[in-house]
Amino acid sequence: MDEFELIDRLIEILGDNVRGPHILLGPGDDAALIETPPGSLVVASIDTLVGGVHFPLGAPADLIGFRSLGVSLSDLAAMGADPAYVLIALTLPDGSDRWIERFAHGVAAAASRFGVAIAGGNLARGPLNVGVSVHGHVARGEALTRAGARPNDLVCVSGQLGGAAAALSRADLSSPPALSALLAVSADDPLYPLRRYYLPEPRIELGRTLRGLATAAIDISDGLVADLGHLCAASAVAGEIDLEDVPVVAGVDRQLAATGGDDYELCFTIAPRDRERLPNSVTVVGRIGEGSGVVVRSRGQPLQLSRRGFSHFR
Repeated sequence: MDEFELIDRLIEILGDNVRGPHILLGPGDDAALIETPPGSLVVASIDTLVGGVHFPLGAPADLIGFRSLGVSLSDLAAMGADPAYVLIALTLPDGSDRWIERFAHGVAAAASRFGVAIAGGNLARGPLNVGVSVHGHVARGEALTRAGARPNDLVCVSGQLGGAAAALSRADLSSPPALSALLAVSADDPLYPLRRYYLPEPRIELGRTLRGLATAAIDISDGLVADLGHLCAASAVAGEIDLEDVPVVAGVDRQLAATGGDDYELCFTIAPRDRERLPNSVTVVGRIGEGSGVVVRSRGQPLQLSRRGFSHFR
């Protein structure tokens, strides 16, 4: 198939996932036409996932497609936004029909799971990478940001940390199960770290719940310590984490869980009086104070970490 036949095939595979309540014109034209709900702000973010950096070059195409949407939609969750639509730019070394079709099936699975439409995209030849631009809506005045944490606020995280970092550290990413089988893997299964890496679950519903509750929020992509550091810098405060309180995936080293990336859980701050309003999936792991930076304590003593998180250029 040539480029345009491939695009038609992608649209066919995506099916109903190219439609949404605010999409007036989706894939197939020069650009999409999108309607913004009255009284809402557009929330937009973009990520580039590079083969050999953000996923193994030999990874199954459907898992790459699912992962690409999951990690990008996590940014909308951190802002408390309702996902609306996605634009995807796919660059690959050759036009393998089978690879592209499998990629589209993974994208479709993620779009259906997370309630987002694929409004358009681009296909080009070059080194393997996936560019994903995500767009959502939030009512004016309700968006969560990294700025707003105050001294005495509690530091909270969702879910359990360290699964994806454990999969990376064990170098067991090369032969994952099929997408449907991996989605069915439970938290007590030895394959669970693989699921956390390939099939991240953006905490969209939690982000909605945190509107008007969280004083600041960020998603955990580079590691809890590093990302809390970004939140503290934006809020002009200091953070403190109690290592023993960090919730970890079974069998994962606690320091790795605190510093490893690719969790795509939410880290946020709340006033102490709101602690009882937190859902059961959330754990309080520290507090906010005066100053700057993040201190990690273990059994009450400051801990010297060999690494504090992921960075592309360090």
